[in-house]
Amino acid sequence: MELMDGEIQEMLQDEEMREQFIERMIDQYNQQILWLAYTYVKDHALAEEITQDVFLTCYHKIDTFRNDSSIQTWLYRITVNKCKDQLRKKKIRSFLTFENHKQDNLAVEENHPESITFQSMEDQVLSERVLALPTKFKEVIFMHYFEDMKIREIADVLSVKVNTVKTRLNRGRKMLKSMYEEESE
Repeated sequence: MELMDGEIQEMLQDEEMREQFIERMIDQYNQQILWLAYTYVKDHALAEEITQDVFLTCYHKIDTFRNDSSIQTWLYRITVNKCKDQLRKKKIRSFLTFENHKQDNLAVEENHPESITFQSMEDQVLSERVLALPTKFKEVIFMHYFEDMKIREIADVLSVKVNTVKTRLNRGRKMLKSMYEEESE
C-alpha cells in the first residue's frame, strides 16, 4: 500500500478518500499494530487503546507521511513511539499471559483436539518467553519473525543501525535458546 505524492495530496483534499484509506489501513494492519503494542505494554486493553491512538494519529498526520518508507514501517514507528511514551508515563510492570496468537503453524491434523491443544501450549510458551525478553530484543524478534520484516525495515522503524538490529536479533535468539535449555535441564 505505497502512496505516491499526488495520492497523498488528493487524499488530504478529499475527506471521504482519507477516511477510506484509513479504513483500509485499519483492516490491513490492525492485528499487527495491536500485537506490537501488546509486546511493549503487556496489557490487552492498553494495547487496544494504543492501537486506536495510532490510527487516529495516522488520520490526523497523514500529511506528514513522506513516502520515505512503507506505510507499515511508518505505522510501526508511530506504535513504538506511543508505547514508549505510555511506558514512561505509567511504568507498566504487569505480565499477562498472551492469548493464543496466529495458528498458521498447526500440525497437519489441525482439527485433531490433541494437536490443537499441543500447538496452542507451544505457542503460549513461546509467546511468554518472547514477552519476557528485554524490550530491545523482544521488539526485533517480533518484527523479524512474527511480521517477516527485513532487518533494514526494522532499523528504520527503531531508528537504529542495521548492525544494531542484527546484534539484538542474535542476542535475543540466544536468550530464547537458553530459556529452553534451562527448562530441559
